[in-house]
Amino acid sequence: MDKEKALKEIQSNIKAGNADLASQQILMMADHFSDDPFTLLTCVSLLKVIEDGDSAHTLAAAISGKVRDGDRVEVAKGLRGVGFPVEAEKVLSPADGGEAVRERMRTLFDLARYAEVSAAYGQLAEPTLEDTAVMIASVSHCKEHGRAVKLAEELLAEAPDVLSVQRCYCSALYAAGRPKEAERFVKDNLKKNKSSPDADTLASFCLWIEGKTASAGAYASKAVKADPDNTAAMEILAYCLIEKKKFKEAKIIAGAINEKEPGNPAAFKILEMCRVFG
Repeated sequence: MDKEKALKEIQSNIKAGNADLASQQILMMADHFSDDPFTLLTCVSLLKVIEDGDSAHTLAAAISGKVRDGDRVEVAKGLRGVGFPVEAEKVLSPADGGEAVRERMRTLFDLARYAEVSAAYGQLAEPTLEDTAVMIASVSHCKEHGRAVKLAEELLAEAPDVLSVQRCYCSALYAAGRPKEAERFVKDNLKKNKSSPDADTLASFCLWIEGKTASAGAYASKAVKADPDNTAAMEILAYCLIEKKKFKEAKIIAGAINEKEPGNPAAFKILEMCRVFG
């Protein structure tokens, strides 16, 4: 089987709306390349796109026994990205050190095992800003709100203009029951950074948390118009469209996110929300 040719045929059927035929072709490709975990990951992703969740889960569960030690981190990232953190953890279990610790930390977060996230974070030799933001979010989920806000303030002082850090800070404030402080921070940030896609993205994120869908969508649309590669704003915009039951438009955004950042968990989260609420 020519894999590239098979993929083109599958994608063509998906675009044409022939989901049943595409599903059969995907499963045939998975069977032909059954020892290649990366091809199986591609098949899982395609099955999720056409909402064949049962087949996707079956394939995802089969991957763990086919992964070489050197590929464990990348395969785990792929599984987590398409919404299978349980299977991702199984792939990672024999691996330790370096990037495996980082990926395990994110997997534990997705599994809602927040108390274990901080322990994994402590094993990182050089934590990134994103690593620290994940750890702080886990602290919030453990209801240690005072500590989470303090850690978020320290991170913000270190990187005041980084969107993910700003989101982390606002999330900690909301979780701590301090929405007014988050709102004030967003307003000040908008004034300070006029016409900034990141400032508009942060505003859309916080407005979404507050349930102000129309305003959140407006800010997210503005951010995407200014920066078409802004997947964070695209994610919020998709959530707003789902709220309005515009599932087709939300799915298009999910596809665009996955195209710009293959394996971005947001794309498959959006598709799952469309499936559940559609």
